[in-house]
Order: sequence, then C-alpha cells, then structure tokens
Amino acid sequence: MCTICGHFVRDGKIKSNDIYDMLKKMEHRGPDTHGIYLDGNIENTEDIENLKDSLLAESRVAMGHSRLKIVGAENITQPFTSCDGKLSLIHNGEIYNYQKLKTFLMRHHEFSTGSDSEVIVHLLEETYCGDLLDAVRKVTSLLDGMYALAVTDGKSLVAARDPIGKKPLYFIRNENITYFASEKKALWNGKDNPYRVNPGDILYIDNEFINVFEGNHLQLPQIDIVDFRESVEHYKKALIIAVQKRLTGLREAHLGVIFSGGIDSVLIAQLLQREGKNVICYCTGTEESGDIIAARSVAEMLGFSLKTTIIDESTVEEILPEIIQNVEESGLLQVEVAVPMYLAAKLAAEDNIRVMYTGQAADELFAGYPWYNDVLRESGYLQLHERLWEDLNFLYTDTLEREDKLTMAHSIELRAPYLDRDVIQTAMRISPKLKIENESDALRKRVHRQAAVELGVPANLAFRIKDPAQSGSGINRIIEKIARKNIDNADSVLVNRNIERDKGSLYRYGDETYGEELTRSFLQEIEEGIKKKYIPPFLSTVSPG
Repeated sequence: MCTICGHFVRDGKIKSNDIYDMLKKMEHRGPDTHGIYLDGNIENTEDIENLKDSLLAESRVAMGHSRLKIVGAENITQPFTSCDGKLSLIHNGEIYNYQKLKTFLMRHHEFSTGSDSEVIVHLLEETYCGDLLDAVRKVTSLLDGMYALAVTDGKSLVAARDPIGKKPLYFIRNENITYFASEKKALWNGKDNPYRVNPGDILYIDNEFINVFEGNHLQLPQIDIVDFRESVEHYKKALIIAVQKRLTGLREAHLGVIFSGGIDSVLIAQLLQREGKNVICYCTGTEESGDIIAARSVAEMLGFSLKTTIIDESTVEEILPEIIQNVEESGLLQVEVAVPMYLAAKLAAEDNIRVMYTGQAADELFAGYPWYNDVLRESGYLQLHERLWEDLNFLYTDTLEREDKLTMAHSIELRAPYLDRDVIQTAMRISPKLKIENESDALRKRVHRQAAVELGVPANLAFRIKDPAQSGSGINRIIEKIARKNIDNADSVLVNRNIERDKGSLYRYGDETYGEELTRSFLQEIEEGIKKKYIPPFLSTVSPG
C-alpha cells in the first residue's frame, strides 16, 4: 500500500520540488521507502529527505512514490521499469492474482523483486505497441485487486483506478500542467477543487490533450440463483476464497479487524481465524454504546482478542480537526462515521498492525439497511435489485475513499473481502427475494446471515439487528453538542433539514436525521482552516519554463 503522485507539463519543464511537497503531505501512506521518476531518471531511498536536492531539477514528466511495505520483503521501492526501458510505473494497492499472472511472464521477463506491482509493468510491456492508453485498458482488465496506478512511456502519462474504487486518485490542471495524487491535500491550491478519477476510469495526458476515458467497470450479472440453499453455498465458497486471496503474501504476525460486534465484522474475524491467523479486533464507542457492549460480549463468546477506545465529548472535540484533515471533507455524516474507524486504526497502529480488515459492503450486497424495506414496499424486488447495484457503485464516494484515508493516516492497509470481484458477482446473481423476505422483514440479509451461521458464527449473533456506525458508537449527538458549544448564538441558527444533503445512501434514500446547519457550518469552518495550511506556493504560481 502506497502513495502516488506526479505532474505532466505540456510544452516545457518545471522544477520537480512539487513531487517532494506532495510526497511529504502524504508520507503517512508510505513511510518505508520512496522513489521518483524524472524524465526517465529514477532514484529511490529509505529517507525522503535524500530526494530533496534531486527534485530541484526540471522535468516534463515526473512521478513520485512512497511505499508501505506489505507484499515483498525487499527494501526496493517504485517506480518499476519494463525490461526494454520504455515504461515506468508507480502503483498503490494490492493485486491478489499477481502470482498467477507472473507465471505467464517468467519466460520472457526478468523480475528483480517479489512485488505484485512489478508484475503490472511487465504485463504492460507485453501489451504495449505504442498506444499506452490501449495497453492500460487491456492490462487492467486482468487485474484482480485494488489499485491506483500511473505509467509513462515518456511521451504520455496514463493513470487508472480499480473498478470498485478502493484506492483514491485525484488530479488538477494548472495552466499547462496536470498534477495527480492519491489524496486531495497534495493538490489543494486555494482556488481549484481536485477532480476525482472515478472507479474503472483512465486519465490520459499527452502534449495534445488531457482526457478521462472509460476503462473497466463493474458489470451487473444476470440473476440466475433463485434457490436459497444454492445461494448460500455459492456465497460461502466465494467469500472463503476472497479472504484467502487477501492473505496472499502476508508476513504480518497479527492482523486487525475493524470490529463492531455485528455480523459483518464478526464473520470476517471468524474466517481469518479459520485460516490460522492471529486476529486483534478494534472497536470504538462511548462506554455504554451499542457497539462497545456488543463487541465485548461477542469477543468473549468467540475468544477474539479485543481492544477498545472509549470516547467522550472531549475526545471527539480534540480529534475533529484530524478527522477532517484526513477525510478531506466536512460532510456531517462523513465525519460522524469517520470517528470510530479513525480511533480504531490509531489504536491498531500503536500495536504495529499494518493490515486491517473490514466488513464493509455486506449491506449493499444483501439489502441490510432499513431503507431497503421502503424501496421494496414502493417499487418491488426488481427496483430493489437495481438500487443495490447503484449503491454498490456509489460506495467509493461515501465510504471507500473515506476509509482508505482514515486507515492510511496511520500507515495501515485496509482490506475488504466483501468487495472481492467474485463475491460481488456471486451476490448480485442471487435473487433479491432471497435477501429480504418482504417489506416488513426487519433482519434482511437472509443469505448472508445463514452463510455466517454455517461458517461458525453463533445464530444469536448472526441474526442480531445492528445499529449504523454513528449511532452504534454513540457519536451522532456528541458532534452536535460540540458545534453548539463552539458557535456563538447557536440557538438562533436556523435548523434546516432540507439543505443540501451529505453523501451516502442514507441521504439518497431520504433520511433527514442529519443536516443541522450549525453543525455543518462548524465542520466546514474547520475544513477551510486546514486547507489554508496545505496550500503550497508552487501550485498557485508555477508556470512552465
């Protein structure tokens, strides 16, 4: 897991100190080794400060990379170069089928590391015939994993993002210069909002133009599993393999799980233990919150190692700037949901955990949220199926980018087995009638729950109704209290529950529980202050030399 960044200058060169600045702002994503590419020249080091002088040189195409070492034990960092020297690549993420892909390349390519990232550059070399965009399109269709990558042939630069959207990627244009990076904070310049490269899309830049093209997107499969027993068996098989994939190449002594005591995280912890892994579960909440009570009970019942962070108003108030700085937005729901995960990851980092697992996406796959009852009541099963697919495809905006940044803030890679491509395909082949029995079904996720029981989760846990993270952890009202305390004349501020909605399926389905203007204003004020601290002089004043 890593950070990537770079620039492409049309008709000229600029000093490359922007790469140093961007890498420093995102150093938490890759604290181990660092590398740069400047117009064909590559340099790497274990100390980012050693690159500072080199980055005073001018360049037309520049790329920077910082590595969080997980797969591959070598102290070698990216960029990787193809055998013929034509292509150079930087990659953030994990490719779970890299060993299988590598077997097709061994005869004609020389590998210097055991890295999954090096496999990508040799795949591109095998495919590249002068059209870099075409080569990236073909190669990314082969990759099973999560990634944001950038590759250059010296004439053009192509950056791509995985179809699920697990790894973030942003860019901005400043006159004739295009910058890209893993996080927005590296691109803030005081006037331009970074553009997102959407999941599956490809950013292409050369001397003539810059454009975003469609790449490899998720394809909705046909519903062809209509028997409950068959659906459970197919799903169990896919999920077990997904967990096993996400253990490939790991040398970590302990693995972490973002834990709430609910079925989704319990099942992931259970499957990791089945694979013989040492698992530590991490949970955050107020002393009497539903998550903390459930997590303690479940951990004791199943013999999980559990560590908790107990929060109160002063704890939340102290870390709100950190949360907004790392989430890179001030949406109320985004901030509320971020608090428990951020503190869980912080506690895990203190235990030297480098890889954590999450139960994210089971609700979108199996109709877990209560508003899906309303969809079924109003529109029927076919529309419910379409909505599940839509919510899955929107996860990158309201969940995945946030969770990536929160864990990477503590140099931790987050893995999500429910977002495995084969799990997604299997779940969406299952009839929605098997996921939610009727419009009054308070449990929902029927296939998922039954599979959990058969995989070792006690039935009383598998069929527990779960609170959303922000209410289960007790966060939702704490932030409102903090806002009222910090805003003068808070009681006179208009409470408007019809203002612009935050991101997230909670809002797409019309829930108006959140959205108080005073709280939103308070969080936005913090965000603006953070942005000002990040604005570098080069992004607001630089022009090609």
